[in-house]
Amino acid sequence: MDRYLIIADDFTGANDTGVQLRRRGLPTSVIFAGKKLPEGDCVVIDTESRGVSGEEAAEAVRLACAEVSFDDYKYVIKKVDSTLRGNIAAEVAALDAAYKPELVVFAPALPALGRTTVGGVHCLKGVPLTETELAKDPKNPVKEDNIARLLAAEYTEKVAYVPLEEVRGEIDLSEGRIFAFDSVSDSDMRRVISAARATGKRVLWIGTAAMADNIMELERKTAPVFSVVASVSDVTGGQVRAAEAAGVKSVVVPFHEILSGEKGQAEYVSAAVESLNAGFDTMLVSSSTLSRSELDAAKAEGERQGMSLPEVSDYVRFTMGEMAAQVLSECAVSGVFVTGGDTALGLLESLGADGSEILSEVSVGIPMMRLIGGKAAGVKMVTKAGAFGTPDAINNALRKLKEA
Repeated sequence: MDRYLIIADDFTGANDTGVQLRRRGLPTSVIFAGKKLPEGDCVVIDTESRGVSGEEAAEAVRLACAEVSFDDYKYVIKKVDSTLRGNIAAEVAALDAAYKPELVVFAPALPALGRTTVGGVHCLKGVPLTETELAKDPKNPVKEDNIARLLAAEYTEKVAYVPLEEVRGEIDLSEGRIFAFDSVSDSDMRRVISAARATGKRVLWIGTAAMADNIMELERKTAPVFSVVASVSDVTGGQVRAAEAAGVKSVVVPFHEILSGEKGQAEYVSAAVESLNAGFDTMLVSSSTLSRSELDAAKAEGERQGMSLPEVSDYVRFTMGEMAAQVLSECAVSGVFVTGGDTALGLLESLGADGSEILSEVSVGIPMMRLIGGKAAGVKMVTKAGAFGTPDAINNALRKLKEA
């Protein structure tokens, strides 16, 4: 088993990173600094150093490292707060001195929760951190949101900044040792991680829980999740956009063109299959979910063909179910997410399912189940009513469907 060592500056952060390991089946313990480390497990060490001085924080990290045999771990990760609170630079420098990496990778984005880095500046939902209320936090005010400058405060060695266009193009790590990266999606983070791994060097990884999650996504690859979305609720539309922002691919089906015969189902099925087989979480989305004008266009086309509104709704339900069933026949997935009761029913009918076994609840009113009978027997599914859920409901469901 590949072992991970994570050093966090508070207990909640230690646990939310450790759970990324556990949900992929890796035995994981959270241990306070200075205590005996368990043998064989992945370990998260909590230094409880976020609210102390920089010097005290560095000493806490040195204490944590005194018990560590670094060669026992394949990955060493410094977990930082996603809004850059705490003594990040001081703790990184202390861990750097103890671990002696050949490469230091700093990418603090947490895309699923709106923490992104663009132009070297770390943002909360698009707003630079120093312009948010976090700058006025009475206990841990954020004073620096430029990630390269933040690390450079503790180093005479150059901290190289890698902009988003380079992250999405050709990442060159041949010159320098310490790098700070832009990232706005999990796919950006995986590009950074892949580039660093390709060097073959001893790496110190610095980031949020998303850093550990994306390392494991590459190291212990799980099948993607397929989502089927046809609800016309504005709530669902926002959830789709949040999922897209986190790197989930979408295949949008223009139903007014399907109804008119201008477009066929096959091209959208093929696009979804191609995306899933490439390893991307993928959503098959009715255009009416994202645009009121698309909904009106589908209604108008239905009227031209003599269809009532209920008949148009039935057509969309049946067609989305039929397309989704075809996609599932050609792809291996970790599970299926469906929003909209009619959409879920259409899919189950197309799959010939007998019913489902309830497994758990992802969040209030959003259950997870396992399909019984039919072409997708045993596949896990999460269903959600159109107007239910928080903005990150789809992202949360996808993570739950991938758990071991």
